[in-house]
Amino acid sequence: MDLELLRQEIRRTDMEIIDLISRRTDLAEQIGRIKKENGSPIRNVAVEKKVIERYTDASASSGVSEETLSQIAKALIKEAVDREASIPGAYHVKNDIAVIGGSGKMGKWISDLLKADGHTITDIDPRAGNGLSVEDAKNADVVIVSVPIDATDGVLRQLDGICRPDALIFDLTSLKTPVSDTLKDMAKRRKVTSMHPMFGPSASSIYNRNLIVCDCGCKKAVDEAVSLFDDKGGNLRIMDLDKHDEYMSYVLGLSHAVNIAFFTVLQRSGISFEDMCTVASTTFRKNMGTNESVAMEDPKLYYDIQHMNCHRDAMWNTFSDAVEDLKKASLEDDNTDFIRMMDAGREYFSSRD
Repeated sequence: MDLELLRQEIRRTDMEIIDLISRRTDLAEQIGRIKKENGSPIRNVAVEKKVIERYTDASASSGVSEETLSQIAKALIKEAVDREASIPGAYHVKNDIAVIGGSGKMGKWISDLLKADGHTITDIDPRAGNGLSVEDAKNADVVIVSVPIDATDGVLRQLDGICRPDALIFDLTSLKTPVSDTLKDMAKRRKVTSMHPMFGPSASSIYNRNLIVCDCGCKKAVDEAVSLFDDKGGNLRIMDLDKHDEYMSYVLGLSHAVNIAFFTVLQRSGISFEDMCTVASTTFRKNMGTNESVAMEDPKLYYDIQHMNCHRDAMWNTFSDAVEDLKKASLEDDNTDFIRMMDAGREYFSSRD
């Protein structure tokens, strides 16, 4: 068999694989409809684990590596959960939802997600060109605030004097320090909570992604906010409002700082990115993938995340001390301190098991 015939056979096999994926996803949708009818959760981690094991166990007999089969299984699971999560829940109350900033990237993302679940969405954003203003949120069942951090507090205060007493209100800001006093005050007399999707608007779904719901003092608001997203395969974490920014000083502040420092060192090295890639190691390539994505983000947003967090100084002090300790340990002739730092990191990561 010549080369072109072999390539034709591969193309036919590719189409067979795609057809099988489509068939598998259709079956998953049928399962999803049964789950929605029964009010069962979309995700079942135990079942997902068994699916992955089913694939990796076939490594020896198939001649395909466990790593590849594991990646295929995870991709198929995500495709199935995404399809299942897109099925409107018949048992859900359908809400009139106003999204302040609905034409922005995150605002549009959450609007599309909730619209697919059967809710009616009103986009209140000058970019929408529909002439609507914050005042037009007065009759909404749910109001979502998706505007820049420095504008969120003012919008929340406006909504406090406009919205129905029984309306659910929450914001999507990356930091809660600038709005915490207003959120707590409003939560004393109305359904107010605060959310933080731990992913960007490029996410195809919330499958296996983290979504934080902050308790501002109104449990009913937390429960109702959770109910909007709890059947979509995401990992929902309920957290006290006052704890949020402490976590974010590391999850966002530290991770952004490390990446910005990394690509700044490279930029100042005098070696071009293209040249650097020709000698890149596996670890370097992994770092560069994240580095490049950070470099392409909104600088103002990233500045605000660094600058406006009330826990920033504690993080920066710890970060600076760690860098200084690492520098000192790597320059010493005795490797004891360096090995101790590596061992401490290994122990930290082993705690997840």
